[in-house]
Amino acid sequence: MAHTYLVPYDASNNAKKALLWAVDAAKLSGARIRLMNIQPSFKTVHAKTLFNKSDIEEYQHQLFNECTVGVEDILKASGLEYTVELGVGDPKEVLVDTVKASRETANPIDLIIMGSRGTNPFFGGVLGSVSYAMINSGVCPVTIIPQEK
Repeated sequence: MAHTYLVPYDASNNAKKALLWAVDAAKLSGARIRLMNIQPSFKTVHAKTLFNKSDIEEYQHQLFNECTVGVEDILKASGLEYTVELGVGDPKEVLVDTVKASRETANPIDLIIMGSRGTNPFFGGVLGSVSYAMINSGVCPVTIIPQEK
């Protein structure tokens, strides 16, 4: 049975580095890549008042498409089996739920490979908030690709 690597992707330099690392690791192990970009749900009082569900979903897909430009080319060129998916909600919750749900499938997620820092400017320190949450969730092993200094 082939392994499955989940790669959270937000178009940050660290996410790009993690994707390339994941591709190299998957080539060595024969794993498949499951890349996931997570967009906010926009489930706020103001969003619900000003926009309909269709407009919000269209905007989420627009952000997803902008964020994943070039990803498909990298993955196709790798020759690996892969999927590129849109998740909606809080990244920490979506990733944990995705790993847990994968356990009921033929391709459970064996490893999360992610950058140490994302695009959120509000969290400092060595690890980003999502990286830290994934390590602490304990749902599966996590490989953190360090940021460039």
